[in-house]
Amino acid sequence: MEITNNTTSGIYTNEYKSKNMTKQASYENTVKSKASKASGKTLGMGFTHDKNSPVSYGMVAQYAENSTENSPIIKVSVRSEEYYININEVNPKNASEIEMFALCCYADDKGIGTGGTFGSWQTLNYYKDNAAHNGYFELSDTMEQFKSLRKDWSAMVSAMISDYMNGGLFKQAMDGKMLLGMFQHFM
Repeated sequence: MEITNNTTSGIYTNEYKSKNMTKQASYENTVKSKASKASGKTLGMGFTHDKNSPVSYGMVAQYAENSTENSPIIKVSVRSEEYYININEVNPKNASEIEMFALCCYADDKGIGTGGTFGSWQTLNYYKDNAAHNGYFELSDTMEQFKSLRKDWSAMVSAMISDYMNGGLFKQAMDGKMLLGMFQHFM
């Protein structure tokens, strides 16, 4: 017996997953060999897009060479550019998307992420997209916004948990509680 979620949020989530999961798996397979040769342990991969371009850009998060246990530094590679994110300086109540990507990948590596199949970043991504669809959150439309537009990710997740609970989407609401639990380690 197949169980389907025919609510607007459920349909939107299913459409998002079917559209993006194939790209994610394909990207991971093509990048894994390259990433394993790069410096630092590969923590995660994902996508970002620029509304001014028809292309989605792959992202790879790795530990930077100067990363330590007490001062974790995550190198995020997007296109041919590299960005260094100090995890100790990231606060989910006031962070850019690139910082949250690094934070999610780091949390997954440390075992404090959501534990989802595709990682905490993918869980946060479907929350972000649904929140934007519901009018609670502004998507980053350019690479510049992706790097610099700061948002309250905690408030967004809390608002979506309420929507999911009210819609009877308890699995999605539990994913949000996992995200908030992860955020607590960094606030």
